[in-house]
Amino acid sequence: MFTEAAPGVFSFDHDFVEGHNGIVLGQRTALAIDGGNYPKDGQAMADFIRARGFVADRLALTHGHGDHILGAAPLAGGEVFAHALTPGVMRRQIAGWAARWGQAQTQVAQGLCWPTVTYSDELSLDLGGKTVRFIPTPGHSEDGVSAWVEEDQVLIGGDAVVTGIVPAIGDGDGRALEKSLRRLAQLKIKVLIPGHGPLVYGVEATRACILWEADYLAGVRARVVQALAQMLPDAVAAVVSFDEFVGDRLPADRHNMPKRHRNTVEKIITEERNG
Repeated sequence: MFTEAAPGVFSFDHDFVEGHNGIVLGQRTALAIDGGNYPKDGQAMADFIRARGFVADRLALTHGHGDHILGAAPLAGGEVFAHALTPGVMRRQIAGWAARWGQAQTQVAQGLCWPTVTYSDELSLDLGGKTVRFIPTPGHSEDGVSAWVEEDQVLIGGDAVVTGIVPAIGDGDGRALEKSLRRLAQLKIKVLIPGHGPLVYGVEATRACILWEADYLAGVRARVVQALAQMLPDAVAAVVSFDEFVGDRLPADRHNMPKRHRNTVEKIITEERNG
């Protein structure tokens, strides 16, 4: 399903944990942001772009995790923009994908949509009347970026910002993600397109949503630090409860939410123990 978040700025909803990709249509060219988890995702986006008179050959990646890149092949053919760390994130996953699919690693690698243009700081793309600025937002993954459509004040958050699940840091760093979220909260965002979960509308609502995620990570960390001073590490996760830190904000019966919370807690425990 496509949702027009602002004139010429669309969210494409795919079925991997309420996932979202983005499409920005400028006066000169179109840009797809992420390709989803399955080829049908990228194909639907390519068809959408072509139906509006554009060539579907410009793609930007918010990070290199599978549910954002594995469906991207139909959008390939031109430039693929990504953070300089994204190729490494992609390479680390190839062995696991090859084992899962029963394919040779070289075959898997050849099927991926590899970045052709990389950057370390920010990158701005002028599409003609639409400027998309890619802001590094590490934490969910080391290569994470969020896309800011300046004229429309729309943020395509990637997995730095999620509204349907708790923040995920299994392949990242909780401190870095909290810092990224607090930076994003300074933007005046009229529409938030998260990596996973419902879209959010309005400057105050988007800021509150982003700050909740940052405060969640900070609150979990504070409780972990307190508990580590009082008990053995193996007992800490049990006292950082889902009910206290998430409660009814996210439904416990969707997306295995208590397990996702536990995973975040355990990663923060590891971070604190490792310094």
